Amino acid sequence: MVRTPNWIGDAVMSLPALEALRTTYPEAEIVLVSKPWVSALFLNHAAANRLIVYHPEGEHHGAGGFWKLVQALRAERFDAAILFQNAFHAAWMTWLAGIQARIGYARDGRRPLLTEAIEAPQPAAYGHHAYFYLQLLFRAGVISKPAPIEDVRLTVSKAEKTWARSHIESLGLYGPRFLVGLCPGASFGPAKRWPIECYADLADRLIGALHADVLIFGSADEKPLAEAIAGEMEHTPTIVAGETSLRQFMALLDQCRLIVSNDSGPMHLAAALGVPLVAIFGSTNERATGPLAAHARVVSQPVACSPCGLRACPIDFRCMLGVSVESVHRAALEVVKEAQEA
Repeated sequence: MVRTPNWIGDAVMSLPALEALRTTYPEAEIVLVSKPWVSALFLNHAAANRLIVYHPEGEHHGAGGFWKLVQALRAERFDAAILFQNAFHAAWMTWLAGIQARIGYARDGRRPLLTEAIEAPQPAAYGHHAYFYLQLLFRAGVISKPAPIEDVRLTVSKAEKTWARSHIESLGLYGPRFLVGLCPGASFGPAKRWPIECYADLADRLIGALHADVLIFGSADEKPLAEAIAGEMEHTPTIVAGETSLRQFMALLDQCRLIVSNDSGPMHLAAALGVPLVAIFGSTNERATGPLAAHARVVSQPVACSPCGLRACPIDFRCMLGVSVESVHRAALEVVKEAQEA
């Protein structure tokens, strides 16, 4: 059993470790336990045999629902549990389920619940966060020395591609179009979000330079953000924020020829799908959570207080306000050209 991370970006960054586990144990049945909003990410992934969806707001709500999940895990008779999620709750769940080998980082007071409680390494010891998950397996003796990560890959099915093309046509975007996707949200907090007026200016420039159609993505909560950007634009974009499932969102991303995003889950999805990408960084560290992809550019403005890792800027937002529309526009044209020549 593998308890996956709860957030899209972290889940994508855990994929190299999941694949390393599959390489080490090619005949094992690997079952993932994931929360609903991230579980679809792993559908049809070659490294996993099955998914068990943990519904804390649904059938597994409250003490009774949680015990129902524990009983289901106990009935599986797992040989081992590997915890990519770092919460106490994950270790408690596997302990109650009676799984004999329980491997995870010794964090959040869960050391007594683990049979292999691994000291978490400092970021300087592993660099990019994708190696954080690989280091767990390595330090527990599950895999040999982690191989360098060149990229992270996700795919969408033929049926999903067909749906995406049909949906794009239903939006009035007929024929082979140059689609640019904007992902202006970031669930972590506003410190990660490039300003609305900057996205609007950039979108208008890209429409002119690339003869593009612009899709604005996001969750249902981010639809007002998408509408605010559209309201600042001279041209008319198409808003799809809040209108897709995760797999549908991935399928639409896959149809785009350029994505511009903040440091967020959608950024990691676009990178893993191999879509040319420009990622805008401010309060976070691109060396730790930057996109792992060949055709990706990171644009940032170095300032003394960045990366701070805060959800909201307590001063003047200089890291994001210092990222000019011109610099992002230039990076976008460069990465598009590079991808076309590859």
